[in-house]
Amino acid sequence: MKLPRGIAISAALAWQSSAPLPAARLAMADGLAQLEWSREVLGAGLRVAALDYYPTTPGLHSARGQMFGGLHGFLADSLPDGWGYLLMRRRLAKAGVDIAALTPLERLALVGDQGRGALVFAPSTAPADTVETLDLDLLAEAALTLLAGGAPALADTLANLGGGSGGARPKVHVGFNADGAVSVGSGETPPGFDPWLVKFRAPEDPEDIGPIEAAYAEMAAAAGVAMSPHRLIPARSGHPYFATRRFDRPDGGGRLHMVSLAGAIEAPADRPSAGYDTYLRATRAITRRAEDVVEAFRRMIFNVLASNRDDHTRQHAYLMDAAGTWTLAPAYDLTHSPGPGGEHYMDIEGEGRRPTRGHVLALAARHGLAERIVAPMIDEVRAAVSDWPTFAAATEVTAASRGRIAEAIATVGADFQD
Repeated sequence: MKLPRGIAISAALAWQSSAPLPAARLAMADGLAQLEWSREVLGAGLRVAALDYYPTTPGLHSARGQMFGGLHGFLADSLPDGWGYLLMRRRLAKAGVDIAALTPLERLALVGDQGRGALVFAPSTAPADTVETLDLDLLAEAALTLLAGGAPALADTLANLGGGSGGARPKVHVGFNADGAVSVGSGETPPGFDPWLVKFRAPEDPEDIGPIEAAYAEMAAAAGVAMSPHRLIPARSGHPYFATRRFDRPDGGGRLHMVSLAGAIEAPADRPSAGYDTYLRATRAITRRAEDVVEAFRRMIFNVLASNRDDHTRQHAYLMDAAGTWTLAPAYDLTHSPGPGGEHYMDIEGEGRRPTRGHVLALAARHGLAERIVAPMIDEVRAAVSDWPTFAAATEVTAASRGRIAEAIATVGADFQD
């Protein structure tokens, strides 16, 4: 799992696994990763890093600092965080390797071709696929045990299915086909199967987190927010699991390159580090599409009125196709969250605790969005959020959660009108 001293690794864009496009060579120097773009990327002028921190020009491009362990921000997006990091750490510990002793490049080699998006890394030291069966109920129990510090027998299965998972909640990657069959394994899903993420409950989550997230996904879609297909998968007992189709794996196979807002602007996700003004500016600069800026603005309004304050910089992402076209990724991980200290991770005009319509309109004016565009958007989102009891009932959210979230929505709605 450790690379020979001084070895460089290569990164490629696996639009199609059969013919990955060489992207860059990577090496370490003085604790910072050094990147050299490939001739192919230079020739095509692909903006792989999304923004111009590492422009598509010849020569070495050093990582800008230690914020991402000495990696370039967009490359750090390939590393698992939260749940995925726990799985990687446990797997390495079982092999007698301390993850803290690995260089950033050695961690990328562990990701190999199993990460999010289209970036793949060689040489790969990712363990072989040993998944043989899938029982979501057993995996959910094992995930809770692992998060509590135990060592379930299914830890290797979770690690294989976890891929490059981010976020705090346990999740596994599986494939579904039109007949309801399930494909398992750590590689790409076979032809005829669509790649999905199935999410489990973390210890701090309410018992009905699956139905809550499903209700939020339906509510966001009704508010006009772009969402990936999603569903609830029944459990043998208890509440169902929330599943969503992977948006970095398009219909027909292949991959899309993915960079989070955190990776693009190189801002940490574990604390308030950027505001919605930065998000909108980054969206305009990356996608160069006015409709994406409007979509990002709608998501901000939804997060405020739906009391989703877990809106940090890794909760927003961008996708690039093989032609080099960037678009805003669908919204994801939407649920009720009180946020750090009762505030949004991302502020609106400096306000994170009680953002109002005035703050929203001021930010809109800053970005050239007229009130005649924003006012109907606010009304559409408010109408969808006001129907929370209906969405919650449809997914069988418990009465306790329904009431708790309704109270939070009412509070932020009243604040918004001030």
